[in-house]
Amino acid sequence: MTKSNKRRDILTVAIVFVFTLVALLLVGWVNGIARGFPLAMQLILMTAAWWPMLAATIFFMRRDKEGLGDIGFSKENIPMQILLGVPVAAVSLFIFIALPGLFGFQMGFHQEMNPLTVVLEFVRILLSVALVEEIIFRGHIFKKLQDINNSKWFAILISSVLFGLFHILNWNPLQIVVTTIIGIYWCLCRDRFKHCTLLTLIVAHALHNLLIPVVTGFFF
Repeated sequence: MTKSNKRRDILTVAIVFVFTLVALLLVGWVNGIARGFPLAMQLILMTAAWWPMLAATIFFMRRDKEGLGDIGFSKENIPMQILLGVPVAAVSLFIFIALPGLFGFQMGFHQEMNPLTVVLEFVRILLSVALVEEIIFRGHIFKKLQDINNSKWFAILISSVLFGLFHILNWNPLQIVVTTIIGIYWCLCRDRFKHCTLLTLIVAHALHNLLIPVVTGFFF
């Protein structure tokens, strides 16, 4: 890679990251407004609010003539890719939520969830938070970091740190650290396990977020 291309990719990563933070403010604003609407409209608004966050990623992928296969998607054995998301999520829930709970540390929150709420929340999280964050951080940004340094570990570490910093608006240093480590774990799963693709991580991410209050409820 030439120096000019490397500088261009570094700038791309920086712009995409800053854009996601700005777009996250839009998500918060829409979520606040959505709470005044009926449940169905809430779900639609709170899901769609995340999609503009992909605008910068889509722009730069089109500029660089990159497709979905370049950032980690695959057409091979899609059912296995989806099913693999279940054990990937189970391990992350055990390590980052259940295990701390066994030692008295609350790493999540608890709320009562009925079957309908579980289904609707899963769909919302899958099509918003999980889809968008995985495409950006372990998809597009991960690939650009590999292009910049030609190093898998560089891409894993930096993309995970950026994923952690993406949660900085919550003003919780512990959450930044934990999400950084979770990001490393999900990157390693994609790197080490056959059929573990970006689709797998989207499913795992959605299940992880969905079941945090359920797992936390066992301990608190």
